Amino acid sequence: MDLAQRKRKIHESFEARYGVAPSCWVRAPGRVDLMGSHTDYNEGFVMTLSIDRDTWIAAAPRQDDRVHVESMNLEGECEFSTRDILHQRSEHWPMYVQGVAHVLQSEGFPISPCDALVHGTVPVRGGLSSSASLEAATAVLLEELGGFQLEKLRMAVACQRAENEVVGMNCGILDQYSSILGASDSAVLLDCRHLTHEYVQFPADLRVVICNTCAPRQLTGSEYGDRRAACEQGVRVLKEISETVVALRDVTIDDLDRYEQKLSPVVARRCRFIIEENDRVHALAAAFLQNDRDAVERLSRQSFEGARDLYEISVPAMDAMIAAMRNATGVVGARQAGAGFGGCMLAFVDADQVEDFIAGAASVYEKNTQIVPQIFPVETAPGAGRVEEVLR
Repeated sequence: MDLAQRKRKIHESFEARYGVAPSCWVRAPGRVDLMGSHTDYNEGFVMTLSIDRDTWIAAAPRQDDRVHVESMNLEGECEFSTRDILHQRSEHWPMYVQGVAHVLQSEGFPISPCDALVHGTVPVRGGLSSSASLEAATAVLLEELGGFQLEKLRMAVACQRAENEVVGMNCGILDQYSSILGASDSAVLLDCRHLTHEYVQFPADLRVVICNTCAPRQLTGSEYGDRRAACEQGVRVLKEISETVVALRDVTIDDLDRYEQKLSPVVARRCRFIIEENDRVHALAAAFLQNDRDAVERLSRQSFEGARDLYEISVPAMDAMIAAMRNATGVVGARQAGAGFGGCMLAFVDADQVEDFIAGAASVYEKNTQIVPQIFPVETAPGAGRVEEVLR
């Protein structure tokens, strides 16, 4: 289904549900981190890519004080009053919509009543930021309907607040920043402390291929919190040694080697992964600029092995997928995506061999797990905005 067909399908469904035609169309992309797992909440660096799997929202104004939202591909819906947005909290995906509306209203922006219909192509719980994509699309929708304009960084921070304060997921800003400030032809090298970035040209002869293990992730449980708490514990200990340590971003491998005995073995492993992963982000940017495929392979391998052995965020399905990816035709590098614990992984693949890679990786993974994966290439995509911007 091409983009014009997608818009027509959403338009027809909107009219069937609401009896009017939508007058506002917005979108926001998912994202994949090319390097930098779990570094965002450690005030570190991430190499991220906004992708053409995205969330669209079509909407039309209402004359009362209600916001009503449905989805074409997810169960559930929500309706709330603009006068008391969180009076009746939704569950599941509508929480993200309510959360963004609540945060923007708390910051003084008007929330306009509307009927809205969501259509997404980002795999849910796959590590490609379907929730941030929905948050960003919601923010753009409310901006369009409300007649105000948000600076992009402020929009990203508001969406992060919604996930932290309303949804209850203590995430960093990576996902929201990527969805809102992504570019159509480059990766984003994000500095999570200063909330600044630079664009890095992605090699023209490589493709990013998403390899969904179809083992869903659920990160509001203890695993994510435990990893974050271990990093914070490491910082508390290392801060006693040097006042310059505010986050793991401030610690070098030499520092860790010198003071590792002051940390518990688990905390030391967690810290080592984050410090090494931060270094790999800058090394990957250099490898892209030099089109150094050997470096891309080495850095990807080291990242996954660190995620598996030091940060311990791999699961059997991810181990099976990395083996299938590494042995498929055309692969240049392969690693985890997102926070781990299942979901999607990614491969850097020779642009001329994408189809052979997909066929080979899918066959081996299914044979070894009896699970049918979803494997597909993605393209870079612009950050959140109007749908018209991608239909030109």
